[in-house]
Amino acid sequence: MDEIKNKARTRPWLLRYFSDWKNILTFLLLAAIVAAGLYLRVRNLGYLSFWGDDGHTFIGTVSILQHGYPRLPSGFVLFHGILGYYLNVIPVLIFGKVELAFRATSVFFGLSSIVVAYLAGKEISNKFTGFLAATLMSLSTWFIYFSREARYFSTFQFFFLLSVYFFYKGFVKDKRPFRVLATVFFVLTPLVHGLGFMLIICFAALLFYKGRRFFRRHIIIPLAIVAVLYILQIVNQVFFWEVGRSFYSTGGGILSTVSSYLRFPDPYYFKILNIMFPEMFVIFLLGVLIIIGMSIYMSIKGKERDLFNFENPIVIGKKVRIPYNILFCYIVFTVSVVSISFGQMYNQQRYIYFLMPVFVIIYSYLVYVISASFAKWVYILLGKIRSRDLSKKFLYTITILAFLVVAFFTYSGIDLAEANAIPDIRHTDSLNTRYSISTSMTYHWDSAKTGKYVAANASSDDIVITTDIYNAYPYTGKVDYWLWTGNLVSWQPYHLSDDGEVRDDTYGVVVIRDIFRFMEVFNQNPEKDIWVIAHPSILEPQHVDTVFRNFLENSTEEYVLTGRDGVSKLYLFKATGDKKRLVVTDFIDPESHASLTLSPDGKADIDFTDRDSSKYLISGWSSVEEGLGTWAEGDNSVIFLDISKQQDLEFEVTCKPLPYPDNLQTVTVYINQEKISSLDIAEEDFSKYTIPVEASFLDKGINVLQFEYGYSLTPQELGIADDSRDLSVMFKHLSVSGGE
Repeated sequence: MDEIKNKARTRPWLLRYFSDWKNILTFLLLAAIVAAGLYLRVRNLGYLSFWGDDGHTFIGTVSILQHGYPRLPSGFVLFHGILGYYLNVIPVLIFGKVELAFRATSVFFGLSSIVVAYLAGKEISNKFTGFLAATLMSLSTWFIYFSREARYFSTFQFFFLLSVYFFYKGFVKDKRPFRVLATVFFVLTPLVHGLGFMLIICFAALLFYKGRRFFRRHIIIPLAIVAVLYILQIVNQVFFWEVGRSFYSTGGGILSTVSSYLRFPDPYYFKILNIMFPEMFVIFLLGVLIIIGMSIYMSIKGKERDLFNFENPIVIGKKVRIPYNILFCYIVFTVSVVSISFGQMYNQQRYIYFLMPVFVIIYSYLVYVISASFAKWVYILLGKIRSRDLSKKFLYTITILAFLVVAFFTYSGIDLAEANAIPDIRHTDSLNTRYSISTSMTYHWDSAKTGKYVAANASSDDIVITTDIYNAYPYTGKVDYWLWTGNLVSWQPYHLSDDGEVRDDTYGVVVIRDIFRFMEVFNQNPEKDIWVIAHPSILEPQHVDTVFRNFLENSTEEYVLTGRDGVSKLYLFKATGDKKRLVVTDFIDPESHASLTLSPDGKADIDFTDRDSSKYLISGWSSVEEGLGTWAEGDNSVIFLDISKQQDLEFEVTCKPLPYPDNLQTVTVYINQEKISSLDIAEEDFSKYTIPVEASFLDKGINVLQFEYGYSLTPQELGIADDSRDLSVMFKHLSVSGGE
C-alpha cells in the first residue's frame, strides 16, 4: 500500500490531479463558467472607440514601445498605472495599436479573476463558495462591462484579489511560499492603481487574529518591506508625478494631499451596493448576525471545522470562538470601502470595483452557511421523526439543494439578456449608468470616425485642435492644441510652462483657455488649414465655454462630418491668407450685448463699482463688487464701444494689479484687434492711466476694446486669499473723452 502511495506521489502533479473524477468535474465546471464569461466579454470587442481616459492607456503603452518606459510626448513620465501599461505591450504587439488590443488585456484579467475568485472562495470556505463566486463574476453585468474596457479596472481587480488570496494562504494559514508571493503582489498592485495601498488593511486584520503572535519575524519583515515601498511610492506620487495627478494631489504637496483626505466619509458606496445588488446587500448585512450565530455555535460545539467550514477561529478565553475566515473578508472589504469614502472619491462606483470579488465571496460564503444551517436543522428534525440515523449523503444533498435555492432567490446584478446584448452596444445607445465607467457618461462617444478622417486627409502642416486631448491622438496621430476652458477643482491636467504657455501634461500642447487664444491660433497661421474636432465636451459648459459651441454651430460651411455617436463633429477651416481670420464679433454678437455709447463729442464712462455697469462687461470680467470695483478674470477682457463718428479719443483707466511681487503686471490695450498701448501696472493701490487713441483705429458703429494681461493667477495659489478665481487687474473707473 505504501509503495502505491509513493508511486502516486512521484507522478506529475497534473496527472495526479486529473486521476480523481471529482477534480475532473471541478475543472470542467470551472472551464464552463470561464467560457461563458469569455463569450460575454470578447465579442465585438474592437467596435467602440476609445473614450474616457482610454487615451492615457494608449499613450502610456505606446510610449513604452518607443522608449522602454512611459515617457510621454510632453517629456513627463506617466507613473500613474505604470504596471498596467507594461501588461498591455504583448497584445499591442500581436494585434497592433487598436481598441481590441487594449481591451484584450482587460478580458484576460477579467477571466483570470473568475478563476482566482473560485480559488479564494474555496480556500476561505469550500467549493460551494468558490463556484458561486466564480459564476457571479462571470455573468454579472458590472463585471462584463468593466472587463471590456481599455483601462486598468479588471487588471487592478485581479492583482488585488490575487494579493488577498496569497495573503490568506501565506499569513493566515502559515504557508511560507505564499507569504513571499503575497509580499511581491502587495508591492506590485499599487503600480496598477494607487488604491492598491488598501492591501495594508490585510495586515491590520491579521493583527486582530494573531494577537501577540503577529510580532514575529515572518510577519514583521514582509510588513516592513511593504510599508517602506508604499511610503516610497506615495512620496513619488506627491513630489515627482508631473502627469496623472487628480483628486488627492491637486496642490502638489503633503499638506494639500492630507487635507484632501480630511473629510467625513460619505455612505455613497454602501448606498450604491444596495441599489446595484439589493438582495446580496441584504445578505451582506445579515452576515453580522450570522457571524454572531456562528460564534455561539462554535463556542458551544468547540469544533473548528465541520459542515459549516469554520476555519482559523479567533479564540477568546477558553470557550469563545469567532470564525476568522469570514471575519477577515468583512474587515478587508468594509474598512477599504470606508477608507475610500474619505475625501473626494465617493461619487463614482468604479472606485470600489476592485473590491467587488471580496463582496461576492462574502455573499457566497453566507449563502452556504444559511444553506448548511437549514440542511442541518432538516437533518436533525427528520432524524428525530424517523428515530434512526440518516445518511451523511442525505445531509449534503439537502445542503446542495438549499444552496441552489437560496442563491437563486438572493443573487443580484445578473441580467443575462442585458449581458448578452452588451457587445452589440452602439455609440448612439443609452448606457446603464450603474455600470458605466462614470455616472455622467450616458453614452459611449465616438472619437474614431472624426480622428481617422483627419489622419487620412490632413497634411503634416495642418493644425489640429481637439476638445478631447486623450482620445483624439490615437486616431489622428497628432494634436496641436487642446480646447478646454473648464476649471474643475479636482482635475486640472495642465500647467504653466516656462515659455508662459498653459500646456497639457500629456502631449505638451498649448491649452486654448478662451476665445482670444483661439483667435490667435487662426490669425497667426493664415496660410494653414485648421481642423477642429468637437467631442461631447463641447456640449458641457463646465468643460468648454458655450461661446465655442455657438461659433462652431454657425460654421456650416466648415462642417465636414459627424461621428457615429451623432454628437462628435469635425470642422475644417481652410487657409485664407487673412491675418484677421477671426475677430471677437465672430464669437460674441454685439447686437445681443449692451455697448457703451459715446456721445457725439466722444464722451462716456463706466463706474466699475456700480452694479448697473455690469451690462457693459462682455467677456473676461468677474461680478461687480459694489463700492470696490471689478476684477478682470482670465487673460483678456472685452467691452463694446458704440461710436457715432471717427475722432481722436482719450481713455483714462483707474485700476490696480493683483499683487504678485515676482512679476510686473502689464496691460496691452487693443482696439479692433490693433494694438494701441501697453501699460505697466506697478502701483499696489488704484492709479490712473491715460491711453490716447487715434481716429484711424476706430470705426463708426461697434468697436471692440480689449485688455490683455501679462499674468492671471488665483489669490489662493499666491497665498493671499481663499479665492480660486483667475484674477489679473481690478478696475475702478473708465472714462472716454474726445481728443483735441
